[in-house]
Amino acid sequence: MHAPLADWEVERGQFRVKMAALSSAVALLLVSVGLSVIEAAFDFPPQAELTDNASYDYIIVGGGTCGCVIARRLVDSNYTVLVLESGGDPSDISMRPGLFYLLPGTKLDYDYKSTFDEYAASAQGNYTRLTAGNVLGGSSVLNHHLSIRPVPRDFDYIASITGDASWTYENMLPYFKKTETVMDEEIASTYAEYHGDSGPLGITRQLHDDDVAYYLKALAEVGNPTVEDLNGPVNVGYMQPLLNIDDGVRQTPAYVYLKDIKDNPNLHVSKNTKVSKINFEDRTAVSVEAIYKDNTYTFRANKEIILSAGAFNTPQILQLSGVGSKEVLDSLGIEQVQNLPVGDELRILPTVVVVQKTKKHVFVPSIPSLVPAIIPSRIPFPVLLGNTPLNKSEDFPDYQSYNLMLPHDTPYLLLACTAVYGYSFDTCLRWQTQVVSRDAVYSVVVNLNAVSTGTVRAKTTDINDAPLIETGFYSENEDLEGAVDNLLDLLSVQDSATLKDLGAAVVGVDLPECADKEAGSREFWKCYVLHRTISGFYYAGSCAIQSVVDSELKPAGLYNVRVADASVFPQVMHGALNAAVLALGERAADLILQDAGNLN
Repeated sequence: MHAPLADWEVERGQFRVKMAALSSAVALLLVSVGLSVIEAAFDFPPQAELTDNASYDYIIVGGGTCGCVIARRLVDSNYTVLVLESGGDPSDISMRPGLFYLLPGTKLDYDYKSTFDEYAASAQGNYTRLTAGNVLGGSSVLNHHLSIRPVPRDFDYIASITGDASWTYENMLPYFKKTETVMDEEIASTYAEYHGDSGPLGITRQLHDDDVAYYLKALAEVGNPTVEDLNGPVNVGYMQPLLNIDDGVRQTPAYVYLKDIKDNPNLHVSKNTKVSKINFEDRTAVSVEAIYKDNTYTFRANKEIILSAGAFNTPQILQLSGVGSKEVLDSLGIEQVQNLPVGDELRILPTVVVVQKTKKHVFVPSIPSLVPAIIPSRIPFPVLLGNTPLNKSEDFPDYQSYNLMLPHDTPYLLLACTAVYGYSFDTCLRWQTQVVSRDAVYSVVVNLNAVSTGTVRAKTTDINDAPLIETGFYSENEDLEGAVDNLLDLLSVQDSATLKDLGAAVVGVDLPECADKEAGSREFWKCYVLHRTISGFYYAGSCAIQSVVDSELKPAGLYNVRVADASVFPQVMHGALNAAVLALGERAADLILQDAGNLN
């Protein structure tokens, strides 16, 4: 347990941290201004010319990760496609990997908030901040670039509950490979059978062997092996992750999937356009209603409507279209088209941050030393990704951790903590203060075995009103116990000889909310979890396979409509969602083309 700091130490540390934050803000402002006056290097599809009652072969609601993938494959097959996206183009800054922490809370982000929840983090009050992409490319424009797939067992589970063997990982692997070109020669040659060499997304690594060697050694000393690629034959351990970055550019499908077809006459993309309703005739989807510049349009689909609006907006649109439970629809005054448990099984993985101080340095209180080196094409610090089982003999992870290896006396902890993860400034400042003159490891710990579920509900019949989102955090007590188990396992690295030699320690555990708990006790860590839980940006389950859609992604009892986004995954996926959603997009495109009799 961290010893309380003397008042003068706190004040001195806070002064240094505030000066660092100020210097960093100025530097980032200069970078942002510099980028804003540079002619945009990234071309996206132009705004479509809209005509009321126009018809297209396919209408895709949501131009996020899945939507962009599906649009590309349908246009390649010579179909007319209308993509309706609620946001605009990715900004030039969003395409620069090293500036990802500037994006949450901007116009690119829905920046949803959960309903009041006593189990929500006390970061900004009793709600959870839910970052989600409101931009062409969706959350792939906001994510942290990690290319990590779910473990094979996740897809084998879908195959088992549906009785559809095409969902096994063996059969999904070609779709993962189809999305990517691995540019890292070592990974590409050693794990060639697991990776693609001709897909749209360039995948690279950003290696920092000298900077992370000591921490990898410490992890190994407590039973956590170092691996090269968690997407290969081994799914547990710690690695320097594969990244959705190529040539210094974010690999969002809005760019890499659409750039070659952006001027194709069969592709029509309407941005800043909100779909308010799908129209059904005898339970067959025939058209959508959409709002663009305060005008309402109807667009007709000759073949199918594909919902790819994400785990929050897809169920909202379905409910506004009359698809959902009678209780939900009656509360909105909407006539029921089909009774399905839309929005009932939302899964948001509870995530907890813990901070360790490691190597000690001599602090030099000069302003230039506080300004971080900003290289927009690179993530500004090393990252270690861990898939970790509690039982070290198991090959299936219980939790995942993203470990930001932060250099001493830079404000990245403060920036990531507030801007990206949504903690209060006071919480983040205390963490930053307690690592003054020390390198730090900022660990984002995701409970992959969480079983609690939340809900998504349309709040009103107005699509402009954000949906009501209940996280369901810790509604099942085993999730709270599991979160404590995960933290204690992660922090066992403090018992390693390597970190003991460095005088490493956990910081930020003197939070006043838990002052009545015995330091280091299980009750203390339960209290810590309840006051430090945030969203891990894993959203799924709100239109789950087997309960809402079938194995071909079709809502039960409805026709000419399909759901293709993270909302269909029926359980927690043991990996970052972006890779899984990309593969889902490729599979959905094949299912659509198969029904159209046009699958090569």
